[in-house]
Amino acid sequence: MILTRARLLAFVAVCGVGLALAACWSGSSKPTASPTPNVPTPEDIIGQWVHQNRNVDYLGNCQLAKQGVDIGKLCVSVAGTRGKLRAYNLGPTFSDPTALAMVEQQKDSTWKLLSVTNNDPSAGDVPGIPWPLEVGDQVVVVGLAAGDCLKIHDTPSQTGKQSACEAQGATAIIQQGPTQAENFTWWKISGNGPAGAFNGWAVDKWLRLSSAIAQLLQPPAATPTPKR
Repeated sequence: MILTRARLLAFVAVCGVGLALAACWSGSSKPTASPTPNVPTPEDIIGQWVHQNRNVDYLGNCQLAKQGVDIGKLCVSVAGTRGKLRAYNLGPTFSDPTALAMVEQQKDSTWKLLSVTNNDPSAGDVPGIPWPLEVGDQVVVVGLAAGDCLKIHDTPSQTGKQSACEAQGATAIIQQGPTQAENFTWWKISGNGPAGAFNGWAVDKWLRLSSAIAQLLQPPAATPTPKR
């Protein structure tokens, strides 16, 4: 395309000089920006699971629930964070949670749903978030009923020979596992208890990472004596 002097002056008058002239020559004053794709949040990922597995509406964050409007919907609240893991309490609005959802952030910053575990009212209240365990982790026995103990077996089975029974607060190191058997997840642990050293398989239901319940293991602070 050949521009006459008159046309060139007209371009400069309309578009200015320098970069503006180049933009005008191309027929566009500004480049069109590509829209940023929406990355699903952890709450969105859990919502996808709810829509696929529960015949109920999903709200998202429980703090957004409105009385008289959102009753009966499922919602989530953050239970805790550990590294790239995040745990959410899941349940009906304005009620106690009925399940625990675990998500993990991937290398590309997206989120993956790892598990949704229903709360078992008959199992009692086991403190601490059940973060995924790994070989080498230090764990603590917690959540036992008064006077009860955690059975340690020679094999990952309730019918396996019992080699020890560890009380609340016993600590151990995970040596092997996990193994799925009899609807339980088993880990081979070793440690030292009141009756001496132990080594065997235990159900993970009553095992928690030491770091996850560190505050629960601290002795209560002494009440200061009031000054007169």
